[in-house]
Amino acid sequence: MTDGPEVGLHLIDGIDGLRGYHLWHAARADMLRRLDRRDEATAAYEKAHDIATNPADRRFLERRLKELDN
Repeated sequence: MTDGPEVGLHLIDGIDGLRGYHLWHAARADMLRRLDRRDEATAAYEKAHDIATNPADRRFLERRLKELDN
């Protein structure tokens, strides 16, 4: 966050082995949202939601998706 969302996204994308982890996708989505890349953020939040198993995480991701839809 110190260096901005573009740097954050680059760092997140450089992490190998977490693409099956919903929070990796959620973190990417957050950076994309901050960059106003709404379509990509929506896709990343949807992927995170699809693979999340925790009901609280799923509700959070649903709220983010609704925010982007508005």
